[in-house]
Amino acid sequence: MRLNSRAAAVGAAAAALLLSGAAVASATIGDTAPAGPAARPAAAKAPAPRPCTMDDVSFYFGGYTASLSRRSFDLTLLAHDGVSCTLKDTPLITVKGTADEDKPVPVSVNGRGGTLVLRPDSPLHTTAIYNIPDAAEHTLKVGSMTLSMPDRTSRSTYFYTPGANEVYQAGVTFTSWTTGLGLGQGEEAY
Repeated sequence: MRLNSRAAAVGAAAAALLLSGAAVASATIGDTAPAGPAARPAAAKAPAPRPCTMDDVSFYFGGYTASLSRRSFDLTLLAHDGVSCTLKDTPLITVKGTADEDKPVPVSVNGRGGTLVLRPDSPLHTTAIYNIPDAAEHTLKVGSMTLSMPDRTSRSTYFYTPGANEVYQAGVTFTSWTTGLGLGQGEEAY
């Protein structure tokens, strides 16, 4: 009985020695990877989109509507092919009066405080809303509009139509950027 237990102990020690040698050889040679969550390679993360520049986007006017006192038009941003970039959900737009207008044009901009990703298959649009003046003393003349990007590049153009546009002294409101085509009808040439 004593001989059998010694033989079993020697056999167990030999088996343990062989198994530990195989584990060292595998780890050294690289045949098998150790199991467990710490040993798994980290999943590669896609790079975060960078902030948009003016060179990344085209913008379109369209969807002009007019009632007795209210006017509006859409401005749609479309990323160029292969571009994915970010901007705040608040339109980065300023409006300027004509050369003979001495009062600043008030601009109010809506937004929820988030960040949006602009892609070629996911355009963004905002709507400019303003009232027409009811009297000459309530009139502001708007001549241009500037669209800025997060990297501080910008592009200026006319305010929907060339020339002076009369707006009520309360100014212009821009809605939050929203995903979708809007009612853009044609690209501005630059």
